[in-house]
This record gives sequence, C-alpha cells and structure tokens, in this order.
Amino acid sequence: MKTLALHTLALIALATPAAAQSTAELTGVWTVVKIENVAADGKRSPAFGENPLTRLILTSNGQFAQFFVRSDIPKFASNNRLTGTPEENAAVVKGSNASFGTYTLADKVVTLAIEGATYPNWNGTSQKRPIVRLSADELVWTVPSASGGGSIETQWKRVK
Repeated sequence: MKTLALHTLALIALATPAAAQSTAELTGVWTVVKIENVAADGKRSPAFGENPLTRLILTSNGQFAQFFVRSDIPKFASNNRLTGTPEENAAVVKGSNASFGTYTLADKVVTLAIEGATYPNWNGTSQKRPIVRLSADELVWTVPSASGGGSIETQWKRVK
C-alpha cells in the first residue's frame, strides 16, 4: 500500500506542469534584448526606444527590481534633477519606468507584487507576467495590460 501511494505521488508530480518550474530558473540578473508595445491592431513599436538601458533582478527569496530607461533621454541643462524644465521632466517620465517588490511563479506566470514604482498607480498592485519562453539564458514574458496602453512583449537575456 505504501509503495502504491509513493508511485501515485510520483506520477502526480511528473504530470503537473508547475512541478518543473521553480524560481531558481528565474533567479538572477536579466537585461532586455527586445521590448515592444503591441497595439490592439497588432502594430509593434519599441517600448523604450532603441537600445534601452534595463535590468530585471530576481532573487532566490522572491524579491524583484526592474528598471527601464530610454538611452536617448536628454540631460538636464541645469545639471540638477530637482530643477528640470517641464519638458525635461516629461522626457524622464515618458522614457523610464522602475518598480520593486516581491514575486511568485505558478503555472508559467510570474506575479509581481509591486511595493513601489515610478508610475505611482502601480504601488500596491499585483501584476501577472505570463511566460512565453524560458531557458537558461532567455526569458520572454508578456504584460497583458501595459501602463501606456496595449500590451508589451519583453525578451530578456541573462547577464553573465
């Protein structure tokens, strides 16, 4: 009887897709290969311009931080971030996004519990990132409802 129960548990574990998933597969530092807004009509455009400066940090204890910055944001003429012009401030807001908090992984979906973000509407929210592809060096996920409208597909590569 005991052997039958162990075999049954083993079969259940092997048959469960989530059994092969673990946060260990995600743990590390990632950078963007491609990040695209996908409009309702299917049109794609770079979400943070060409060659965005990015990082996604996923820790083994479930913490995350992510940063997206356009590489072409103009410098502030005053050389002081507190005295930017309205145009300079708008360029920063439109050209960057950062958030941090905790994450979980279940059924090929990363759920981000956002504690703080440069887009304050995200503070205290929970967001899902369905995984399209995951390998040792590549992570592709989607953002079904992007803050700028439409959806986003992000292709990450592991930083070595």
